[in-house]
Amino acid sequence: MVKTDLKSQNWEALLKLELRYGQDRTHLVPIKRYGPLTVQRPFYPEQACCHVYMLHPPGGIVGGDRLDLQVACKETTYALITTPGAAKYYLSAADTAHVTQQFYVASDAELEFLPQENIYFPGAQVRSNTSINIESGGRVMLWEKHCFGRPSIKERFCTGNLYSKIQLRSEGKLLFSETQRVNAEELQRTSGMRKYPVMGSFIIYGIDLEKSVLRDLQKIKPGNGLAGISQPQPLLLICRYLGDSTSDVDAYFIGLWERLRPLLLEREACYPRIWKT
Repeated sequence: MVKTDLKSQNWEALLKLELRYGQDRTHLVPIKRYGPLTVQRPFYPEQACCHVYMLHPPGGIVGGDRLDLQVACKETTYALITTPGAAKYYLSAADTAHVTQQFYVASDAELEFLPQENIYFPGAQVRSNTSINIESGGRVMLWEKHCFGRPSIKERFCTGNLYSKIQLRSEGKLLFSETQRVNAEELQRTSGMRKYPVMGSFIIYGIDLEKSVLRDLQKIKPGNGLAGISQPQPLLLICRYLGDSTSDVDAYFIGLWERLRPLLLEREACYPRIWKT
């Protein structure tokens, strides 16, 4: 069932998924959905690991739209979720677009949430809230990539706002919380985004790197822009990018993913085939 307001033509969408293990592989179980959020059939290029492509058929999000994603990974499940293309947030007349993402990772489960970038057109008004709840032995790799305006055609994000919040909890204990407020003023600040239109965060939980390995990772640099990696507490690794190219943040994060995946999940990198199309 699609819920819309005939006056505003805004979309409300809910996609609730559960992943369960059985018969030597992880199975995708759609629990509930309405509106324009859906998934393709799962793929199994790694046998036990379920690759899921999340789709938003309208192709863009406008003020007043509400998207709600809920994913529960049950015990000993293995899932990689990605998207076939960038999420595009368009000019808003007045209302704010709301995006809520909730991830639950049970004991000994593994979740990789690796979507394509978010593109914010001038005038977009967006509020995003992501929460990750992990039980003992759970492991997570999750990234967010944000592009303000369209640098390739020299379009600047001169108006609009993004309010973004992400929180990570392990067994109910808050380990990481970050709030970002980005507008035209923040993009210009020396203490903010330093006139760079692209930023990204890559969160890895469940890995305790040796100092020598961490130093080696910190030496890896993107083609342009700034990058940094920190381990603020045991099992938690935070990787950052700030620059002017979505292709650079893609290459940087994928390079880190290739190196960290075997260490965290004991599996070599297996590219979703949608990344190559």
